[in-house]
Order: sequence, then structure tokens, then C-alpha cells
Amino acid sequence: MSLRFQLLGPLRIISAGRAVPVGPQKQRAMLATLLLSANERVSLDRLVGELWDQPPHSAVANLRTYASGLRRLLGELDGEPAGADRLAANAAGYQLRVDPDELDLHRFQAAIEQGRTALARGDHAAATARFREALDLWRGRPAEDVRPGPELGARITLLEEQHLSLVEDLIQARLALGEHASVTGRLRLLITAHPYRERLRHQLMLALYRSGDAPAALTAYAETRAVFADQLGLEPGTELTRLHQAILRRAPELSTPDTAAEPVDPQPAPTPGNPPGPAEPPRQLPPDPAAFVGRVDELHAIERTCTAADGSRTGPAVVVLHGPGGMGKTTLAVRAAHRLAGRYPDGQLYLELQGGAPGMPGVEPLSALGRMLRALGVPARDVPLELAEAAARFRSETATRRLLIVLDGAAGAQQIRPLLPAGPDCAVLVTSRRPASTLDAVRLRLDRLSDAEARQLLDTLCGDGRGAADPAAADRLAMLCDGHPLALRIAGARLAARPDWPVAVLADRLDNERGRLDELRADDLAIRSSFWNTYRQLLDSADPDDRTAAAAFRSLSLLRVPEIPAPLAAVTIGVPERRALTLLDRLTETHLLEAVGPTRFRFHDLLRLYGAELAEETDPAAERDRLVLRGLTAYLTTVLRAGQLLRPQRAAELATGPTVVELATLDDAVRWVDAELAGIIAAARQACDAAPQLSRLCVAAIPSVAGWLQKRNRWAEADALVAVCERAATVTDDGATRAKVLALRATLHWRAGSLEAACGALESALELWRRLGDREGEGRALQNLGWFHHRTGSPRRAADLVRAAVELLATGNPVWLAMALHNLAEIEFELGNFPAAGAHLTRCLAMRREHDDAVGEAMTLVALGRTHSQLGRHLDALTALTAGLRLCRRTGNREDEWEALLSRSEVHLRMGDVALAHRDGEEALTLARAVGDRYGEAAALRQLGRVRERRGERAAADGYARQADRIFADLPGRRDGVLETFLARADQSAGVPASAGR
Repeated sequence: MSLRFQLLGPLRIISAGRAVPVGPQKQRAMLATLLLSANERVSLDRLVGELWDQPPHSAVANLRTYASGLRRLLGELDGEPAGADRLAANAAGYQLRVDPDELDLHRFQAAIEQGRTALARGDHAAATARFREALDLWRGRPAEDVRPGPELGARITLLEEQHLSLVEDLIQARLALGEHASVTGRLRLLITAHPYRERLRHQLMLALYRSGDAPAALTAYAETRAVFADQLGLEPGTELTRLHQAILRRAPELSTPDTAAEPVDPQPAPTPGNPPGPAEPPRQLPPDPAAFVGRVDELHAIERTCTAADGSRTGPAVVVLHGPGGMGKTTLAVRAAHRLAGRYPDGQLYLELQGGAPGMPGVEPLSALGRMLRALGVPARDVPLELAEAAARFRSETATRRLLIVLDGAAGAQQIRPLLPAGPDCAVLVTSRRPASTLDAVRLRLDRLSDAEARQLLDTLCGDGRGAADPAAADRLAMLCDGHPLALRIAGARLAARPDWPVAVLADRLDNERGRLDELRADDLAIRSSFWNTYRQLLDSADPDDRTAAAAFRSLSLLRVPEIPAPLAAVTIGVPERRALTLLDRLTETHLLEAVGPTRFRFHDLLRLYGAELAEETDPAAERDRLVLRGLTAYLTTVLRAGQLLRPQRAAELATGPTVVELATLDDAVRWVDAELAGIIAAARQACDAAPQLSRLCVAAIPSVAGWLQKRNRWAEADALVAVCERAATVTDDGATRAKVLALRATLHWRAGSLEAACGALESALELWRRLGDREGEGRALQNLGWFHHRTGSPRRAADLVRAAVELLATGNPVWLAMALHNLAEIEFELGNFPAAGAHLTRCLAMRREHDDAVGEAMTLVALGRTHSQLGRHLDALTALTAGLRLCRRTGNREDEWEALLSRSEVHLRMGDVALAHRDGEEALTLARAVGDRYGEAAALRQLGRVRERRGERAAADGYARQADRIFADLPGRRDGVLETFLARADQSAGVPASAGR
């Protein structure tokens, strides 16, 4: 069976039209080395030097293992199991036998030699054909997926130089054939990559001149001279200087040898009845992209703008597609242009303006006008050499035509404005990284693709059903590409190039953040290059604000928070907030950041990785650490301040130091934590990895917020914060800290139904406090254990524990005593000792009000309302429950909110007000369902059944009761003893009059 070996790109063996896995990395490196010296003996010393920087003692034995693996693979593919004919071995080394046609490198070099022979004898068509054959074999950097040793790396460098010379030879042949206009774009890209290559610059000047654009040719020389002088301290070489002089005098010898091949002025001479114009309307659009998904709304908006026929428009329809690099602006513009082309019979023009490519000068408006005028049939000699005259001539030429113009990669409004046609029947599609906000245009910002669109694009590019075969891996790959169209195209191209890879292989490789940008590269596409082009516009700008914004981009990318509010940015980079907003706005204009509100911003994930990478390369480690410490300290200090307002009894000493926002009231704290919760979790996670002092700040700041989140039924977020606290406690290695964290974790274990784990955590915390000799800590631990036993159905055991806690806490911090008194009151309530419960709650309420504990006050008011009702004081009960409900809503305490509603429903029912009882019951049911509390849902359904029964609606009452029973059956251990005690009196107290005593 005939094999094909491919070195010019990823290393491959092709058998029967498919790529065959070569094996592990060392085996691949050995094969690449042998192929570069195909049919020659490669010594063992050379192979060892290629495969290892520091060879192990077993290096030669390992080589034999790799050779055996290659021999076995090649033998199977050749149909000769021994494989000895392919890979020969002797004591000195190995030799791989390959026929000339089997190795792409041999065919590549043979085609180059044939092309150069044809070029030397003047057969430019044959030379072009041979050179194209060679280039078709080049799939990227040779052996790009192999880690090269010293010799392999040197050989690869030589091959890349050979490839570049081949490209130059091909351009020389095409210029000789008169294809000057077709090579200018490629030459500009090559010069960007190889700015000091004089032959390329010579070819560009000649191509521009032969295209009839002498001004652009002279501009190219001036740019060359400036680059060489600035960066090399040299003048251009003799050949470039001679060409410059020849262009200045319009030397006849510069004309193409075959002027008929690509005439500059193909149209007939104009006459009064035959105005100047091309023989055929220009059709310059690039091919319609095959892999196009999504952007449905944007396509419709473009079509609406360009096809509007209300008669009010006096100029052309202009649509500016703007957004970050790699978002598919050009792809969308070309797709839309092809859909609209039939409406513009006088032609479609396409110009690459190169405004988004730093290092490559953007196309000057005068040069762009010259190209468009010549495309419309204006002879090159008649194209004005002054910008104002050329723009006026262009408006005259387009005034009565129906033209569609695509201006791709515009730098901004100043570059675009002179290129706009005059006719109202023309349309212009502009792509730019900037919105060109001073133009009279419709602006459409392109952003990431949706998850579904990202999957569709990957499936389209991959094309063989691998995404559908492993949808989880495909979803993960789309997520890792962050919905970024360029990243997705690169990922799709890599999968298409490696049919042996399941999607999970590439997803796993992208999963490593430090290597993700390295993986997002395929052929001439690289995500880094796209980001660098944008970042360099700021870095190389003459405006100091732009350069400061570039530094801010690097600094802020070090924060791993999902959104960056302006105050956090200001603290991190050390400037006033107004100044920070100026820099953030600049980053947003260049699409290095995305605005999600007037003063809130976020990074695309890949851009954040790129910024952090730049910071690591550019900024000293001590400076990076200082920025992160400053930003996270201020952020977590704000969390600490919020916790002091939310749950005073849980917070540490008063927060000091800078914060990202001033929080003065409970309402401030609730709003801020709600808005910043995702950021708080992310910042806390980063802080644990950053510095020990930040871990201590996490332990101080998080417990209050985590406890408040539990009251909001935000259990997942509370769990995430407690996990951070556990990590921070490990870093600080502090017994008291570990005891506090154990109490937090115990609540989460209880919520999850892991009662044994919850009890174990609380007992461990008690043991830690006793070992530390901390009586207040011991009292807190005892009351926590009492709470647990109460919640799990052992109220008498709970009462003993909490009474012991009250004794220990009696002389300590009153806020902890208040908590113990509240829990003791609820236990007494369940045991039926309502007067004692009322006394404890009254004392607790006074303490909580004295210490501004609004969350605790709300809970105590609700409990006190139930106790008043049990003692027959229903009006007092309504007053307390309504006040508690109001505080629950203010503090975001959704757990006690539905309990308050359900309890008030019961009091209304006892007072005979069935309508109000029904209203509160319905509201409690809605809220319990909203927060996902199944016990609350069942209790509310049961209560509504009782209300319906009181109304005499027996069938409806039975329906509610059945629903409640089904839920209760699934929750055998999750009934609230206090609520069950209170609601059990529904029938006993139904007849108490509304005037009952207070």
C-alpha cells in the first residue's frame, strides 16, 4: 500500500487517504528527524541529541523502543509486518527508506527547482505553475506539532527561508505575467511579517506602479525608508533606490513585459455618447463564505438599511460593522454583500483598507480612490493626484450608479469619509474595530456567538460528525473558545486537519489556561495576532492616554473577576475614578474591554488570558503582585463592611482601609452584594492563591455574607464561599478560624441532608474551641449543636445544649447571646412553653435592635409574632409578623419571608379573616416555589387547603391536601418543628375573636 509522509505542516503519515496516528512525542520527533534525512543513515548520537536536552542513561534503549514502534506501524501500513524494508538499523544508527514521491518535502523541493529553471528561461507561466505546486504542499511550519531539537530546529528554519524565497519567486513570475494588481494585497501582508525584506518591498513598489498607482508606489518607498532608518539605521539598498528614481521619471522599462495580460485601461476611449466605464461592471467581492452561522439579526438589519425605499435618503446607505478583531466582521460583510449584489447592477467594489493592522500602514484615501476610480473605468492617467479632486471625481462617477462598496478594515471615520459615494442608490458596508461614530451611518456591534451558534460553527468546520458524536466535549470546546468566531474557526480548522482527533482531545488541550492561546493557532490564523493588532494600536500610539490604557489593560487582566466596576479598576491601577473611567472607555472603544453598564466592564475570557500573558512578559513580578494585592484588598474590605451591615454579630472588627465603594446602610449592603456576588466569589478564590494576608481577610469577610446568603436561599453561592473559607483557613493555620468554618460547613451539610457530617463538623468545632480555652467560642459551638438537634427532632437535647450556651455567653458579646436566646425560645415554643419563649424573644429583640442586626431582628419578630398568637394575642401577633415581613423583604431574607407570610395567614385564619389568610397563603406558596423550598411549598399547600375548608370548599381543600401530602412524603426529615407546632392549632384556635387581648 502506498504511503505518504508529510513534514510541511503537522507531521503526518497518510495511508489510504487518511491520517494515521504516529505515536508519542519522542517517537514523532524521531520520525521527523529521519524524514529530514530520508534515505540517509542518521547516527545514534544525532538522534539522542534531537530527542533529549539531557539524555537519560537509557536513551539508546529508548531509541530502540521508538524505532520498534515505528517499524511495527510502517510494516502494518505497508502490509509487511516486519517493516524492515522501511526502517533499517545497524550499530551506528537508523535509515528510513522513502521513495521521492512519498515525501512532501522531496516533491516540494523538486517543484521549486523546476520552477526556477522555467523562470530562468523566461517561461513565466510554467514557472508560476510549478511554484504553485510547491506552495500547495506547504501546510504550515514544518513538523509544527513536534518539539524540535537543535538540528531539527535549524533545518526547519532553513525550510521556512526556502518557503519565503519561493513566495518571492512566484510573485516575480506573476509580475512578469502582468498580474501586478493581484499581488499587492499579498505583498502587504508579507511585508508586515517580514518588514526588512527588500525584495518584497521592491516587488510591492513595482506592482503598485504597474497598477497605475504611482503615488502609492512612492508612498511605499517613503515608508520603507522611514522603517529602515528608524529601526535599522540604514538607507534602502541600491535596487530599491534605482526603482524609486525610475518611478519618479516614469521610466518606460518599468512597464510590464506583456501589457495585454492585465491592462491598466481596458475600456474603449470615451465619446460623448459613451461615457468612461469598464467593459463589464466590477465584481470584486471575495467568495461567499461557506462556513457561516448566526448573525441573523445583523443580516436583516443590513438588508433593511440598504433596501429602504422611503425616498428620504439623499446619500448612500452606510452600515458600519464594528467590534473586536476576529469577531467575523469581514465574513458578515461579504455574506451580506453577496445577498445584496443583485440590487446593484453597476458593480460591487471591495477594498482592504488595512486600518486594523499595526505595523502595516493603512491605505491612504487618495490611493483607495484611485483604485475605485480605475475599477469604474477611469483611465489611470485621468485619476487626480490630489485628495479633494479625487473624492469629487469619485462622487461624480457614482452619482447616478447603483453601486455596492465594501470597505474592509477601516481605521476610522477620517479614512472612510472621502471614500463615500454620492448617489442615494449606492450602499457602503464598512468593517472597523472602531464604531466611526461621527459618520452618518447605521452601526452594528458584533460580539461573541451564542452557545448554539458556536456549536454549529464547529460542526460545520469539522464536517464529519465528531461534534455530534460527543456533544459534551463539543460544548466544552465552544465554551473554552468563549464564543469567539476566530477562535472557533481555528479550533474547527485544527479538527479538520486532524481527523484522528476526537473533539475531546482538542478540548483537553485548550483546558489548560496557560497554553490555550498557544493552541489557538492554525496555518495563517492565530488568536494572538488578532489581539496583538488591537493592543498595539494603543501601545504604539503617540497619545499618552492610549499608552496608559494599554498598561491598564495589562493590569486589570490580572484580576480574575467576571466584571470590573470602575471603582475597583481605579483602586487597582492607582488613579482617581474619573481617570479610570476615561481609560476604561478607551479600552472599550478599542474592544479590549466590553461595557456592561455605564461604569461596569468585562473581559472576554481569551482577552483576559492575553492581557495577563502580556503583563507577565512586560511588567515586573513585584509590580503585578502589588496591583493584585491592592485591588483584592479593597474589594474584600468592602465585602467585610457589607457583612458588618448584613449580620453584625458575625463580622470581625470594623473594616478599615480603602474600599471600592462606600456602604453606609443595610440597603447599600444588600444592593452591593446582590450586584457583586459573582465577583465576590471569584475575588475570594483568587485571594486565597495570592497572599496570606488576603486569606486572613477572606476568613474575616466571608462568614457574614455566607450566612446572609443562606437566608436568601442562595445555597450554591454560600457553598462556594464556604469552600473558599475552608481553603483560607488552611493557609492561615488558625484554630479559631477552622472552628468558625466548620460551623458554616455544618449548615450546608444539614441543608444537603448529610446529618452525620453536619453533626461531626459541629462537634469538631466544639472540641477546637475547648482546646483553645475560648469560652465564647465554646458557647457559640454549643448553641450551634443545640440548633442542629432542634432541627433534627431532638428538642429536649437541644434545650440542654442551648441553656449551657446561654450560661457561657452571658458575660460575653451580647450579639452571640441574642442568637442563643432566639434559638432557646424556638425550642421552648416547640416544647409548648410559650410564656418562656416570649420572654426570651423579647429580651433577644432588644439586643438585636441595639446592635442594628436587621436580619436577626426580622427573624425574632416573626418568631415573636407566632408566640403572641399562641398566647391568644393575635393583634400583637399581626403587628410583629408584619414588621418582621417588612424587614425580611428589606434584607433579602427570603427563607423567613415565606415563613412570615405563612404564619400571618394562620393568624388571619384564627381571627376569622379567610380572605387575608388566603392571600398570604398564596403569596407564601409562590415564594417557597421561587426559592425552591419544598417543605415551604408543602406547608403552604396544606395551609391553603385549610383556608378552602374554612370556606366550605371541600373538594378544593382535598386537592391541596393531596398535593401537600405527596411532597411531605418525600421530605421525611425536613419538617420545621416550630412551624408544625404553630400550624397544628389551626382547628383549635379557629374561633378566637379578633378582639383578643394584646
